[in-house]
Amino acid sequence: MSRAALYDQPGGPEVLYVGEVADPEPTPGHVVVRVKAAGINPFDAKVRAGLIPMPAPFPRRIGSDIAGTVEAVGEGAVYWDGTPIQVGDEVLGRAPGAVEEKVLAEAAGLARRPEALPVEVAAGLHVAGLTAVSLLATVPVGEGDVVLIGGAAGAVGLTASQLAIARGARVVGTASERNHELLRSVGVEPVAYGEGLVDRLRPLGPFTAVYDCHGRDALDAGVALGVPVDRMVAIAAYTALDELGVHNVEREARTAENLARLAEDVAAGRIVAPVAATFPLDEVADAYAAMEGPHAPGKIIVIP
Repeated sequence: MSRAALYDQPGGPEVLYVGEVADPEPTPGHVVVRVKAAGINPFDAKVRAGLIPMPAPFPRRIGSDIAGTVEAVGEGAVYWDGTPIQVGDEVLGRAPGAVEEKVLAEAAGLARRPEALPVEVAAGLHVAGLTAVSLLATVPVGEGDVVLIGGAAGAVGLTASQLAIARGARVVGTASERNHELLRSVGVEPVAYGEGLVDRLRPLGPFTAVYDCHGRDALDAGVALGVPVDRMVAIAAYTALDELGVHNVEREARTAENLARLAEDVAAGRIVAPVAATFPLDEVADAYAAMEGPHAPGKIIVIP
């Protein structure tokens, strides 16, 4: 038996508890991973709260981002590049119900964890990192672009900012003032949220693209500043998809190959991916409460 984060009804973080579940068995194309760290995400909280319908019966598990060690390998389990996965491999990627001691993960969704990449950092890369990659795949940017990123100090926004800068774009990012120094340290020009945003942004343009990583304030500002709607993309402001006609973020770029490249960039120090806090499995409710409230920049990680 293994221990896992579970919940029996929709609700806030307080509905989460730790219980015992049967150990997973390897199946074709899948591996069993001993989870060393699990990243948690806003999507998890929306599902747990009942805001996103989920057909799974109760008790339900939670989470999707993992980093850990392969303990058992199913028939035909290979990485995205066709290399066989072996027992003892250090991996990162996705697995349903990630906040538990052992998970069954699809082999094709995993990447090797570089030795220089701390396990806590690796555990937070899948959802946030690949969402950032997908932003640039949806609305590509490069030399000559000036990109406005809403919520640039969040996990997605910070990664997207650095990816855009690496491609030669200039990035202006909205964030709370307490996070402005972090943004400057990676090359982003920070701007405070709130009333008067368009007036603060106007002297910094003209803007050629907008990425929403927090809410629709950056998208609305982009409209006011004359950015074409086909150069704007939303990951959080879903009402703007219909009301403004901006792009929804595409999903084709969310691959293990892109995750592997991102992991190498973070391991080499080319991309900064901070961890805000870590919590033991027994404090999973506190971890989600921290993630859902104001916290330092970076991912919240649970250590099973």
